[in-house]
Amino acid sequence: MNKIVLFVLGLAFFLRIYGLSNHPAGFTPDEASFGYDAYSILRTGRDQWGNFFPLSFKSFGDYKMPIYGYLTIPSVAIFGLNEFAVRLPNAILGILAVLGTYLLVDEVFKDKRTAYLTAFLLAVSSWHISMSRGAFEANLTTFFMPFGIFLFYKGVKNSKYFIWSATFFGLNLFTYHSARLVTPLIVGYLIVDNRANLKLSKKMRFPIGIFGLFCIGALYTYLTGSGSRAVSAGIFSLASNVGGQRYGAVMVGLPDFLARVFNNKLTYLFSIFLGNYVSYFSPQFLFTQGAGEGTYGMLPGRGLLYLIELPLLVGFVWGWASGKIKKVNWLVVWLLIAPVPAALSIGPGYAANRAVIMMPAISIILGLGGVHVFKELARYIDQKILVFIYLSMFLLGFVFFIEDYFIQQPSREAKTMIYGQRELFGYLAQIEGDYHQIIISKKISEGHVYLSFYNGFDPAEYQSEINSWGFDEGKYSWVDQIPKYTLGKFVFQNIDWSFHSRVPQVLLVGEPGEFPESTEAIKKILYPNKTEAYWIVAPTQELYANNK
Repeated sequence: MNKIVLFVLGLAFFLRIYGLSNHPAGFTPDEASFGYDAYSILRTGRDQWGNFFPLSFKSFGDYKMPIYGYLTIPSVAIFGLNEFAVRLPNAILGILAVLGTYLLVDEVFKDKRTAYLTAFLLAVSSWHISMSRGAFEANLTTFFMPFGIFLFYKGVKNSKYFIWSATFFGLNLFTYHSARLVTPLIVGYLIVDNRANLKLSKKMRFPIGIFGLFCIGALYTYLTGSGSRAVSAGIFSLASNVGGQRYGAVMVGLPDFLARVFNNKLTYLFSIFLGNYVSYFSPQFLFTQGAGEGTYGMLPGRGLLYLIELPLLVGFVWGWASGKIKKVNWLVVWLLIAPVPAALSIGPGYAANRAVIMMPAISIILGLGGVHVFKELARYIDQKILVFIYLSMFLLGFVFFIEDYFIQQPSREAKTMIYGQRELFGYLAQIEGDYHQIIISKKISEGHVYLSFYNGFDPAEYQSEINSWGFDEGKYSWVDQIPKYTLGKFVFQNIDWSFHSRVPQVLLVGEPGEFPESTEAIKKILYPNKTEAYWIVAPTQELYANNK
């Protein structure tokens, strides 16, 4: 491995590891759940629900894919149950994704300059850096997909690599829900596109069998729980809304049969899908507005690509249209398929996590386009001057991203990332012995997992209590739908001030708006911008007497 590749990987390492525990500011319930599942398996061999080495983690009822949970186990074993340990696996695979993309480009295009540029662009990508710095399972596919395709193309020349390719593609099915749809389509296209060079001999049977077993396992987990998340988050759940559109058309005079022609489930859902799909290629998503929400460490209002990368994108279209950039059909197919799962999902839109599978493909496209542009412009401008000017402008955009991410994100998006749980539950651990009961407001999302994560709640006791909550019996789809549940002396329910303020030796924990303005909190947890996040309140005996 030469010095340029090592430098790029070193850069990727620094940008993904530095300050990992605190940036992004906040720690989401999903991250805490991955960490506690890993801790529970280490201690008991079972996840937080008591399931023995599951193929999907039930978590809060949303059934997460298992790869990230299992990758977290050795990290937690080494570094303990903390934010760094939980986020580290994704950071490492984010770094290796840069290597995998480099190897893929070098293998397919046999051009070191394109491979170097592509790896560099992915290493400094604001989108990929943000997605690599939290326990965000969606980002795992940016590692498994490039390596799977790289090993496939190696296998075309030497069939022994097909086994490894099948394994990477198979594991990708268990990284994130979006990957389950995209991966088989990519594999199918690669096989069809390279059928002339493939020898469907006995040597191919084993790799096909490996991938087939992974597919069967993925189907099994889908049918036994994990499919519920895909169904609930899919646009198909909106199909019933078409009735309102049809009724409106009839009310303004359109005959009923025509109203049904223009307003039926097929046309309605297709219009939603098409609008969603196109949005992921829009300038707003890629260059100006970026992600639709601040979860996953993203920065709404900042494009996922740097504006200075726009000429590289134009360069790719220019080179491809002129026939100077070749062998990219597989790359274009990857790019076109990647946003399909995101387009099939409901939500605020511009879901950077659901579409992140397109990130390596975009980096390769930018790398190819960049080399082509520099070649063409070098006819008129000295290449060293050209590179200096471009890198200077690129550095300027990159510095602004770094300022946004490390300075602005804690101020702007800490609340979205559920900041303050470490401080809150750390303080509660110090004083819990002074109270008979501690009530945690359900407005603190999935407070039970934060309690368990930060206080190291005994997994065996946790498993015993969680199965008494009546989750399955009540046919709930999310833990927070349970009206009231407990862990030891901690009770998770809505705060009723008029009642709870009369209970002696009770501690109340909630958002400021859940308490009267005159309430004196014994502790206030603040966001980085100094606004109040949570109050810890101990109703005094005097208040109890006044409310009698």
